Amino acid sequence: MTIDSLRAVYDRTRMVGWDFSRLKGRLTATEPPWEFEADCLAAMRSASRSVDLGTGGGERLGTLLTDIARHGGVVTATEGWKPNLPVARANLAPWGIQVLPYDADTRETMPFEDGSVDLVMSRHEAIDVDEVARVLAPGGWLLTQQVDGFDAPEIHEWFSEEFLYPHVTLDRYIAELEEGGMRIDVADAWDGVMEFTDVEALVMYLAMVPWDAPNFSVDKHADQLTVLREHTPLRVTQRRFRVYATKA
Repeated sequence: MTIDSLRAVYDRTRMVGWDFSRLKGRLTATEPPWEFEADCLAAMRSASRSVDLGTGGGERLGTLLTDIARHGGVVTATEGWKPNLPVARANLAPWGIQVLPYDADTRETMPFEDGSVDLVMSRHEAIDVDEVARVLAPGGWLLTQQVDGFDAPEIHEWFSEEFLYPHVTLDRYIAELEEGGMRIDVADAWDGVMEFTDVEALVMYLAMVPWDAPNFSVDKHADQLTVLREHTPLRVTQRRFRVYATKA
């Protein structure tokens, strides 16, 4: 695999929705010991109004809805990345799910009334604690699984990248949620492994998830890619945490 071919791979690879299928067989990852999707599914079954924050292309929410045989509650999704909005709307159309634009990182107001939601789910999506507490009804739940701000340290070391989200840690989430009037029910952290079969797979991943290495380019890092090519498979540390909380 030459630098020219790696450049071509990087240039033509883009994320659509939240779909890593192009890396099937070339990227493997261990999973946390908890069952976040099962917990979300159980919570949705008893919620009259649920919100999925940062639904991506709606793939995950669609799977949850398929698994709910009978559910009379209202489900709404949000997505902050504009290219994903039409993808999510198309994928979730069979269930009549409304997908609203919302990005917690901009500190904008969540598009829901005070106390109008029973369940907020957030898988790898930033949350504004004050907004979550505002829209949840008393006794409402937040279920969130987050990518730790110090995830993938090897990628940051290989390409001399700073961590963009050092504030995203379990301790900080717990502190902010408690300060916002939420009761912490569950809090866990986990380290796992993500493995790329070759450098081309890593380059594809960085094209799909550019925030892991926003200053990366094939030309700029050609020497480092040449070095990495001789040390495959490439192993990267995953860091995840989850927090489940209830509004008092």
